[in-house]
Amino acid sequence: MTTKTNSLRALLTDPVDLLLADVAIRVQLSQTDYNKAVSRYRTINDWIERAGSPLKNRVELFYAQGSMAIGATIASKLRTDEFDIDVVAQLDLPVDVSPREPLDLLYEAIRGEPGSRYYGMATRRTRCVTVDYRDDMHLDVTPMLRMWGTPERQSWIFHHRAEAPRERSYRLIANPYGFAEWFKNNTPMDHEFANVFEERAKNYEQLMILMEADSDPVPPQEPPFRKSKAVIVLQLLKRWRNVRYDSRPDRRPPSIMIAKLVADAANHTERLSEELLLQAKYLLSVFRQYHDQGRLVHIANPVCAEDVLTDRWPASLQDQARFIRDLEDLVQKVEQLVAGCDLARMQKIMVSLFGEFPAMEAVRAFSKRTGTEISAGRSGHDPEKGGLIIPTASVAVPSVTRSTPRHTFYGTERRRK
Repeated sequence: MTTKTNSLRALLTDPVDLLLADVAIRVQLSQTDYNKAVSRYRTINDWIERAGSPLKNRVELFYAQGSMAIGATIASKLRTDEFDIDVVAQLDLPVDVSPREPLDLLYEAIRGEPGSRYYGMATRRTRCVTVDYRDDMHLDVTPMLRMWGTPERQSWIFHHRAEAPRERSYRLIANPYGFAEWFKNNTPMDHEFANVFEERAKNYEQLMILMEADSDPVPPQEPPFRKSKAVIVLQLLKRWRNVRYDSRPDRRPPSIMIAKLVADAANHTERLSEELLLQAKYLLSVFRQYHDQGRLVHIANPVCAEDVLTDRWPASLQDQARFIRDLEDLVQKVEQLVAGCDLARMQKIMVSLFGEFPAMEAVRAFSKRTGTEISAGRSGHDPEKGGLIIPTASVAVPSVTRSTPRHTFYGTERRRK
């Protein structure tokens, strides 16, 4: 065995880190769904500019935003694999266009005529148009108007609630592209760790394909699984948030706000569980600081101060206090995981944090790999560090490491002839 392989093996050998990685793998966008999202992204782009569309020759740029742009997409529901894919349609419209018009035009362009491709699938929202596919994938297309003379892709977005005509309509400044670039620069990959996580995710993906005889074959391309610890922790935090808010009527804390705070605190740990604890503590410290001053948290896009990432949440100090209590619970449970505990306790904590399905699946896979000693509750313990001793044979280590092309998913500008 080579020295390189030994160094890779050491990156994911602690039981809690393995379980956290496996939970993230089970809630993230699979390669099959990723390929499907890319295909639909391209198809909707062409459809909006088809002959007869009200936006024919008026789409300047079409690109991903949010979780898809930074590689942090996860299932949006707890019991189904529903994924929300966010994209931007930069439109060529008059500078003084009303907030209602871009949303109406985009809705008409996507919906089309009765009997056409997306008729009956499109829903006009307050700031975007949603396309609902039958297989639990949703494409949210946000119309934007470029603010020329400002930093790259800084734009206007529009807020108009069609069902509430008396409610104020307005425009906001946003730069999701700039944020995604900033986030990636602030969460660089440890390539050895990324290789191990990628191999583990690929192994799980292949297993799922083998279990589904009617599954489409995987195209011959690299999957989007190479991630930094900070991005994996962001996915885990989003899943934890979804679990906490699953039965609440309240608006959820925005993913982009969590992403910004994660990037602020990234790059200071070696283990996945330590990164999760660091990020949970940092989130808690930020919210406590604002709350102790009697203020609602205010988080802005670091490349565009006018782009407020908390413009619709929290709505009140009560909302904020509830989230602080959630974070306190998260920190306390992750501290137990990092300190070391037996598998039964790990399982209980994982289920409470991330939901039954991904946590139980991860524990079952772990138990199967590590053999009857752990599954029967007779696991050994490290006398110095505490926690379980994991046989190295249970760690999936790639025999060959290789780099994966990074997918920008930003589209291309359309040049008019």
